Amino acid sequence: MRGKPNKSNVFKRFLVSFLFTLIIPIVLSSFTYYEAVQIVETQSREAKLYVLEQARDTLDKQWADMDEAAIKLSFDSRLMGLYHLQAPLGNSPALFDIWNYYKDFRSSAVMGSAFTNTFFVVLKNSDLVFSKEQTTDSSKTFYQDSFQYDGMSYEEWHALLFDRPHFRDVLSSRNARLNGDEKSVITYMTSLPLGTNQEIQAVVVFAIEGNDMMKLVGIGEAEEADGHTFAILDNTGEVVAGNKDVPIPAQIRGAADRHGHLHASIDGKDHLFVYTRSAYNNWTYVASLPIEQVMGKVYYIRTIAWSVAAATLVVGIIISLWMAYRHSKPWKDIVTVLKAFWSSDQPGSKPEQPDKPNEVDYLQTSITRLIDNNQSLRQMLQRQADTLKNVFIERLFKGEFEDRAQMHAMLAYAGLDMQGSGFVIAILRIYKHNEALDTESLEELNILRTLMEGIIREHLRESGYIHTMHENELAILIRSNTTDKTAFVAVLDDLFLRINRDVKKRYVIVPMIGIGGIYDDLLEVHYSFQEAKLAVSSGITAGGDELAPVWHARMVKEQTSYYYPTEVEIRLMNVIKAGNAAELAHILRHLHDENFVTRTLSAVSKQYLLGELQATERKLTDDIGRNGIMEANDSRPAPDLPGVDPILQDIFVQFQSLCRSSERNKKSRNTQLMDKIVAHINEHFQDANLSLYAIASHFNLSESYLSQFFKEQSGETFSSYLEQLRISLACRLIAQGSLSIDNIAVQAGYNSTPSFRRAFKRTMGVSPSSYKEL
Repeated sequence: MRGKPNKSNVFKRFLVSFLFTLIIPIVLSSFTYYEAVQIVETQSREAKLYVLEQARDTLDKQWADMDEAAIKLSFDSRLMGLYHLQAPLGNSPALFDIWNYYKDFRSSAVMGSAFTNTFFVVLKNSDLVFSKEQTTDSSKTFYQDSFQYDGMSYEEWHALLFDRPHFRDVLSSRNARLNGDEKSVITYMTSLPLGTNQEIQAVVVFAIEGNDMMKLVGIGEAEEADGHTFAILDNTGEVVAGNKDVPIPAQIRGAADRHGHLHASIDGKDHLFVYTRSAYNNWTYVASLPIEQVMGKVYYIRTIAWSVAAATLVVGIIISLWMAYRHSKPWKDIVTVLKAFWSSDQPGSKPEQPDKPNEVDYLQTSITRLIDNNQSLRQMLQRQADTLKNVFIERLFKGEFEDRAQMHAMLAYAGLDMQGSGFVIAILRIYKHNEALDTESLEELNILRTLMEGIIREHLRESGYIHTMHENELAILIRSNTTDKTAFVAVLDDLFLRINRDVKKRYVIVPMIGIGGIYDDLLEVHYSFQEAKLAVSSGITAGGDELAPVWHARMVKEQTSYYYPTEVEIRLMNVIKAGNAAELAHILRHLHDENFVTRTLSAVSKQYLLGELQATERKLTDDIGRNGIMEANDSRPAPDLPGVDPILQDIFVQFQSLCRSSERNKKSRNTQLMDKIVAHINEHFQDANLSLYAIASHFNLSESYLSQFFKEQSGETFSSYLEQLRISLACRLIAQGSLSIDNIAVQAGYNSTPSFRRAFKRTMGVSPSSYKEL
């Protein structure tokens, strides 16, 4: 029988043949690289020469156009007629001739490429300056405001223009301010009238921006930073424009041929110089670029060639290794972990296995399943987050939070940010007269409310939250970061007027808007909600097509009726049952101020108020019990409310006593509940199915409340406490030495050995096996 081939020899033969196959692309890549060196340099040189010749022809055309423009101006009889004018002109009758000439001058200045540059004519005697943008009666003003050389005074500039005649004179590139912008310019000047024997009457000036010339040869800021250069040499070999600090090789200055190229060194780096000569004025245009930049394309080709070869080698080796070790231990470990995970999942949630077991297929199916589960979990969490936000807003509006700690805990749990210095609630209502609320009407109101909500969000941005109260009503919580309430009121007035007008403009409806009071504490915002409800209800009877927002603080209140709404009574009872003495004192003070400071109650109204407060006291006494009401050693003073009726003072004292009784009962109940939870965990911690959900269900609590309660009472999280119990048991079992690690994991309450190992190392710092050896 023929023996099976040795796996090592098969792998070596595969690797040798694979490497031999790579020789062909490597040789071809090297040949391509050396050929590309010559091709790329030739193409770069020709391309740069072509651009340089195009720039030369364009500038030659501009020089010719400037010469032609200067000649035309020299023979312009109307301009010549202005030579005799003397400055200052004052109210000279010649002003009309100047203005009439400037209209034609400006019209002609938009024709021809010469006038695309900065262009002006300066008259010597009258000191007039004609430019494309304006005519100025003072050359000094023009020089200071519109055209000024850096480092040259007006007197020097004026002497430069008129001390000697100019004919096609060119000033080399220098910095100047053109209408306030710093630019480098080449200046062309010709005196009028033409001729060296003529007295100078005016000077024609053109200024060509250096950036425009750099753009003509394709050199921008990025190319200039990379070492690209450009220069224009006059017929004497002096630099007229370009990079003056770049040395121009002597071979170019003395070259006789029309165009050419050569290599030269600049700052120790090799540069390729390309030049061409103008037949119009015998100027030389020179451009250079670093060889490193030219060869960058070749280096790129070389990098690609070697990268392809290296990538092919790496990929080939990886594929060969994967084929040789397809069923190796790392793959099996991953599959083992996934199988352990799916075995602890809900029935029917495991990925389907193929008829023929294949670890790779199983892994792919498992990952797909995990991705699907993750997406489903995200969607569920998003729905829960929206629900939590709505629940939080409703509880906040109704004043159902017992204290600030509870409110801030749920605020963080819901993922809301409600930081601010002032808070107010406004209610917007779509009011419709005498309409039955049938299905069609409800649908219409829902649509209108949704549209109105979109408009509110446009105006509100990030400064508030919108909550749907009814099919035709929205409540808005708005926060402010300023402590100036007067400024906040002005902002709100403007905001709701804009919202009202926008809603009316788009949908021809006028919503009613009621605004409550501004409160500094978020926990007190339920008062603003009640006030906004009263304000929006009173606004319904107002007339007019455009209704202003109704502020509760601006309403004319009936002074004889008492203040004790149902919502305040419910909050009062909840606070007392929760044992929150600080919030109780705040509510009692609010009731006192609303009834005895803001209002002037009649005797009958006062009796009704006391009767309702006494009824509330009896309800609380029945719910809480009388065992803690009359505790002599636990008496505390009632709120400091001067001038309070004795009967009202007694009621407030009874409320405080009930609150303290609830506080004692709550602490006792919390201690008892915590003892029961800890005992239940200690009894069942070895059960792998024990979880926060299971304990919450056993004690009829929510998971979030149980988690928060456990942390407050014990000082550590539920998961940390449970893990400590399980790892402590595992340490004792390992010390006995009679059980394997797998059995210990089961005994300690873990679904799988890998999860036990991770938990053990996280807690003890070493693996179970190392701990066993120690």
